Amino acid sequence: MHRLIAVLSFLLITLGYTPAFAQQAEKTNSKQTADTDRLKLYPNPAKTYVNIYVDWKTAQPFSIIIYDMQYNTQLNEVKVGARKSYQYALDVTQLPAGKYKIKIVGTSQMEEILTVTK
Repeated sequence: MHRLIAVLSFLLITLGYTPAFAQQAEKTNSKQTADTDRLKLYPNPAKTYVNIYVDWKTAQPFSIIIYDMQYNTQLNEVKVGARKSYQYALDVTQLPAGKYKIKIVGTSQMEEILTVTK
């Protein structure tokens, strides 16, 4: 059931659907300009899934890597073709509660801390 929800969320986000709560969060957290690369996680802390939002100044291929705080890989690379903006729904139900590093690697790197709760 969780996998079905994750797949459906991924498809909706890939097709451009953004939930109203995420749109509201974007409006309230719009401190950064379009001139900067940006990585956002929503919701954070997460219980069942987290949306990963990536915005680059210029389109580029990149990878998403999930580490625990000891840098043990929890999710191997998700490779993405050249894109300027990207959204990914990550199912976190299989991860133990704790903190994780979400690392985005393109021509530059971005990193955010994700907290998973149960």
